[in-house]
Amino acid sequence: MLDVIACIAIDHNPVLVVLAAAICVLGAWISFRLFQRARDTRGATRAGWLFLNGMAAGSSVWCTHFVAMLAYRTQAEVYFDPTLTILSLFLAIAGTTAGFGLAISGWFRLAPEAGGAAIGLAIAGMHYLGMAGYHVDGLISWNQNFVVASVIGSVLFGMLAINRSMRPVTVWCRYAAKTAFVIGIVVLHFTGMAALDVTPLRPVLTPATDQLWALALSVAGVGTMVIGMGVVTALIDHRTRALADADLLRIAEYDPLTDLGNRSLFNRELEDGCIWADANDARLCLVLVDLDDFQAINDLRGHTAGDAFLQALGARVLKGLEPGEAAMRTGGDEFALIKRLDGNTDLQPFLDRLDGLFRSPVRASGTVLSCSAGIGVALYPEHGLSVSDLLANAGMALARAKLDTLERTQFCDSIMDQAERRRRELSLSLRGAVERNEFTLFFQPQMDLETGVFSGAEALLRWIHPQHGAVSPAVFIPIAEENGQIIPIGDWVLQQACRQAASWSQPIKVAVNISAVQLRQRNLAERIADILKETGLDPARLEVEVTESSFMADLDLSLAVLRRIQGLGVSIALDDFGAGYSALASLRVYPFDRIKLDRGFTSDLATSEEARAIVHSVLMLGQSLGTPVLAEGVETDEQLVFLQAAGCRTIQGFLFSRPVPAGDLLKLMLAAPAPAAGALEQTRQALLAGAAPSGVQTLPLAAGATGG
Repeated sequence: MLDVIACIAIDHNPVLVVLAAAICVLGAWISFRLFQRARDTRGATRAGWLFLNGMAAGSSVWCTHFVAMLAYRTQAEVYFDPTLTILSLFLAIAGTTAGFGLAISGWFRLAPEAGGAAIGLAIAGMHYLGMAGYHVDGLISWNQNFVVASVIGSVLFGMLAINRSMRPVTVWCRYAAKTAFVIGIVVLHFTGMAALDVTPLRPVLTPATDQLWALALSVAGVGTMVIGMGVVTALIDHRTRALADADLLRIAEYDPLTDLGNRSLFNRELEDGCIWADANDARLCLVLVDLDDFQAINDLRGHTAGDAFLQALGARVLKGLEPGEAAMRTGGDEFALIKRLDGNTDLQPFLDRLDGLFRSPVRASGTVLSCSAGIGVALYPEHGLSVSDLLANAGMALARAKLDTLERTQFCDSIMDQAERRRRELSLSLRGAVERNEFTLFFQPQMDLETGVFSGAEALLRWIHPQHGAVSPAVFIPIAEENGQIIPIGDWVLQQACRQAASWSQPIKVAVNISAVQLRQRNLAERIADILKETGLDPARLEVEVTESSFMADLDLSLAVLRRIQGLGVSIALDDFGAGYSALASLRVYPFDRIKLDRGFTSDLATSEEARAIVHSVLMLGQSLGTPVLAEGVETDEQLVFLQAAGCRTIQGFLFSRPVPAGDLLKLMLAAPAPAAGALEQTRQALLAGAAPSGVQTLPLAAGATGG
């Protein structure tokens, strides 16, 4: 070791040693930068980067060796064999290229270490091939121990350099790799030079120093140019990658149409904003915006106009933002804005500004386009202690804003939003409720006042929710109509009602309600025919009930569907007659088989002279049209007496029975006496005496609840 140190300190020109060291360090840095790029690529691109890697590494190693060799002081005349010198350069380039390529080949588990060993051997081969071309006017002897030590050191440090580069355990390993590479070159060269002993035959008292310096600087310059090419290539590649990464980041986080942030950026900004609010004891305002008429712009003017509208709107929103505010487009016509609020910030100017940004007309595609918007507002932490809660509450506020035609900006309201949240939960729960057997049918008997026996029964749908218990049809039927679940639910009701009716001991009718959504099915009549055939029920025993609003929604289609249903032999009843605004017009456009008088008139018979007059008129109208009238909601003896006197033949209501399960309905049928004089009173007395199943009177079902 002391001999090596003495060789460096005494036998070498320190200036040229420093120059060689600078070339070595610069070459190591650029070599491992290029090596990393080669590792990141595949195929022909990897081969290109490996070539540049080998050029930079081999050239820098060769230049380091050559300049350091020129720095070696000797009293003998020095000559260089140009062939061997050039071959040593090619060996350095080819050997390091092969070593780096082997290291990243993945051919076997120790490929990185094997590649490092190959690089070390290539450097050693370059050194001693170059020394073979180093001729002096004297005698040369070699210390074999130093030669072996130099080769072993070069191989070991080469292996260590590649190992730390490809198997890092800390962030410092990348620096350790370059350091090991430099140390390996230094150990090889100076240990190898320490192994050299020159005995001049004709000592040169005045060495050609100028020529020596010229040659050293020329070699260093050429090497620096080669290394510089690698540096420039790496820098250009780094710049290109940085620009590409920036473009990818923008594509990943920004909407290309409006230049606003997208949903990904929105999620990050919302989370960061909540963290900021917690850290600064401040608040965060989340605003969700949904355009009302954007689809109409697309439909009437085309998607090009719609895109132009969104571009102009996005530009206006971006221009209108202030510090601490961010705007994102989270969907086709949905936007989100976030504002950070300190203790003194007034929120109202911000909301007023948003009103102008989103609701003012926009000039796009050479015209002025208008589009109103619903705005939902929620504040952190008042309206949610987590990102998900805050977003959900802002969404609830937006839902209310979309429904309110006057107050288009709505704040989070815990009570109102809780009801909306429950509504959405029920909407989700309705999907698959049929398959989970959560529905059941109840039946309310219809009484013939002349004979006193059951003339039919109306099927009423009941939903027993696993968590919420019994849910009123008045709640879940509108939800089912909105989300389309009324179709499978309606099919199930028809199928179950017909199957139950087919099993009854008395051949009475079963009435089933049909919604407006079902009436828009062109194949509804065919579906009913299939169910009748499947269950074996006589079509004359099925009555389909429709409301005026349900078939007036699409009159032509509804009438065509109703005629096909009636053609099957199924009767059609007009339900809730009198509740609409044009009930008489309904009787004019379609010949119904029965009219069901709305329970609202029946309940007011005891107190309202107008109700008695209307009921009397409806009954007379039914007689004149030859259409039977059924009065719903009969609950008292006074109502019954009036209806009998007015000529009403069929009634339905709590006076005789609440809606009951199918099994209890069979018991009621068996309890009812045979048709005879006074049979109506006998039936009532039988029911009051306890013939009706226990628990019927305690069912928590509101009067007049209807089903699918």
